Amino acid sequence: MLGEIFDSEPFRSNFNFNLNNHKDIVVAPFQDSQDNKIRIIYYNEGNGLYEIDFMVNNTSFKDYEVSYTLKNYTKLLSTVASATSQFLDKYEPKGLKMQGSDDYRKIQNKEKAQGQKTRIYDYFISQIEDKGKYMVDKSIPGGIALMRK
Repeated sequence: MLGEIFDSEPFRSNFNFNLNNHKDIVVAPFQDSQDNKIRIIYYNEGNGLYEIDFMVNNTSFKDYEVSYTLKNYTKLLSTVASATSQFLDKYEPKGLKMQGSDDYRKIQNKEKAQGQKTRIYDYFISQIEDKGKYMVDKSIPGGIALMRK
């Protein structure tokens, strides 16, 4: 089922990247089909290493005013995967880390939700086109990373 979910078309497939004064690489913000503001940032951790974060309406966590269906959420992840593929191709970082932070309110009501974002990102990372230059590193505490071979 996850394979079908990630076959979703992205909200957008061409991205403009900008360097901010902290040497982070920022995708120019854009709107999804519901006019929510999407932001994708690759935070520079030094030595060619980056950490990805994406936000809907300026929050990395659930915005309770956003009414995404599962299909919308998978379109969002497909969009982030597409941007990340372009980021890897353009900037060729040594490594890119992803961490799925758990929503404590969701875990409180449903124990199986713990680590859910990391499991989704584990599958998501397999959707990134890296042209064979990267390997998956699952030894990162609380996350996963792509490391250049």
